[in-house]
Amino acid sequence: MKYSLTFGGLARLFGLLTLLGSPAVAAERTKPVQTFSDWRLFVEGQGVGKTCYLASEPRSSAPANVKRGDTYLVVSHRPTQGVRGEISVRIGYPFSATSMPFANVGSDSFDFITGVKAQNGADEWSWIEDLKQQPRLLRAMRRGNELVFKGTSARGTLTTDSYSLRGVTAAMKALDAACPAP
Repeated sequence: MKYSLTFGGLARLFGLLTLLGSPAVAAERTKPVQTFSDWRLFVEGQGVGKTCYLASEPRSSAPANVKRGDTYLVVSHRPTQGVRGEISVRIGYPFSATSMPFANVGSDSFDFITGVKAQNGADEWSWIEDLKQQPRLLRAMRRGNELVFKGTSARGTLTTDSYSLRGVTAAMKALDAACPAP
């Protein structure tokens, strides 16, 4: 893997998720509960306040010569907020204000919205634009072998990240078990 889910990187990941409505996770507590091939499950809290995440890193990124920060594909359950299966991508740089990022799984394509366009302060993050498409993307991820994500940086660089979907079906089952629907 080009990147690794380091404790420091995950602390930053969960720190940003804290800004977006999730509990903070200290670096020393940011350890996966389980690993499923290319996916890791994280659980924070207990009972109804529990928050659960799956995270993976790109297997390949292009162009290779671009300097970027931590890059993740995340699936989140935050039961107390009514959030299930939220898909987000941290791209490792601020998006361009005109970027129209998207993900492909096989022949299925999904449009994303950036934190820049949402004006939520999370300029390196994006989420599926049409929430009604989220279940379709989750199904495609379970069936597929690879998710390819493309976005454009504030400097105008188009980047392509390829995520392995190996292990995602088992990881999603564990995510659902760790943070069941109320």
